[in-house]
Amino acid sequence: MPSLFTFCLPDIGEGVVEGEVVEWLKQEGDTVKQDEPVVIVMTDKATVELPAPYPGTIVKHYYKAGEIAIKDRPLYDIALSIEAKEVSPPQTHSKPETVSEAKPSVKQKTGEKVLATPKVRHIAKQLGIDLEEISASGKEGRVMLEDLKGKLPHAASPPLLEGDTKKPLTGVRGLMARRMDAHRVPQFSYFESVEVTRLIQLRQRLGEKAEKEKIHLSYMPFLIRALASTVQSFPILNSSLDMQEGCLIYHQQLNIGIATATAQGLIVPVLKGVERMGIEQVIYAYETLKKEVLSGKTSPEMMKGATITISNFGVLGGEGMWATPMITPPEIAILAVARIRKNPVVRNQEVVIRDILPLSWSFDHRIIDGDLAAKISHHFATLLRDPAIL
Repeated sequence: MPSLFTFCLPDIGEGVVEGEVVEWLKQEGDTVKQDEPVVIVMTDKATVELPAPYPGTIVKHYYKAGEIAIKDRPLYDIALSIEAKEVSPPQTHSKPETVSEAKPSVKQKTGEKVLATPKVRHIAKQLGIDLEEISASGKEGRVMLEDLKGKLPHAASPPLLEGDTKKPLTGVRGLMARRMDAHRVPQFSYFESVEVTRLIQLRQRLGEKAEKEKIHLSYMPFLIRALASTVQSFPILNSSLDMQEGCLIYHQQLNIGIATATAQGLIVPVLKGVERMGIEQVIYAYETLKKEVLSGKTSPEMMKGATITISNFGVLGGEGMWATPMITPPEIAILAVARIRKNPVVRNQEVVIRDILPLSWSFDHRIIDGDLAAKISHHFATLLRDPAIL
């Protein structure tokens, strides 16, 4: 008798509790090899292919394409082609059981989906409301819009990373944080342009060495290193807001999320421990991360733990110069950069052509006000203007 393994939706990223089933790559009745992709799932942070943990035959899909799968709940069943005793299930998956020993009542419970319209689901998601905790008043147990009133949950505490310290949120900043909506980030954006003539020269010089090692050197490692240096001068930039305790969590570890466009969609892999890296270490670490992403070898662990994010929309082409990038809590800032372009500028009372890089920041206004945002951006721009100090 073959064993039945129930694959549950794993932890795909920090704070992700659900994901949309985009496409089933393996249908019911299809055979699948170990580590062969079975389904594509999209979350707020990533679009990923989930591979089969064991070889076998797909028996059941618990969701249709377009439906929302819930973390730690059954996604699909697979009839294993190996003995149950050979299976050592990962922590994110349920334990295998023989077909005769399966527990339909448990599966029926965990496979249930809360009834609600897409509009109600969207609003609940924006407000951070768990639909399973709502008393439904609609027909057949459907959650209605009025059921959401008065059901705003408390903001969840951000995870603590190794070496983090807490500092009480007091004074004007504490008052501002308490008055503003703790469930949706009250963000604002700040824009600045910077001349990067010397940065281009440095990249060309280091790029020649990198080419010998088959590394195509982009500007991203320099942006990463400049951001790390900026965090050293402004530690608050690398913090998270804990509204439950009324404090800021200052992260000693700098983990930079790097928004990356792939064939499966936008994902945000995380380069971790950047605070310990010099520019050459950043170049090699970023190259390794980039190769893993482009080869489709991303894992849920690679998506976790970001403390701040960079998005380079300049690589997408086009003439766009500015953006208002969206902050992903518990982060409090994100930087988006366009492509470098030649612009006329005034130098010594003369109009000259210079290479200009547009910077677009978004900040959590509960933590970083306009004055501080300007200082942070100016410091970052100064590092790019004179990258020798990186």
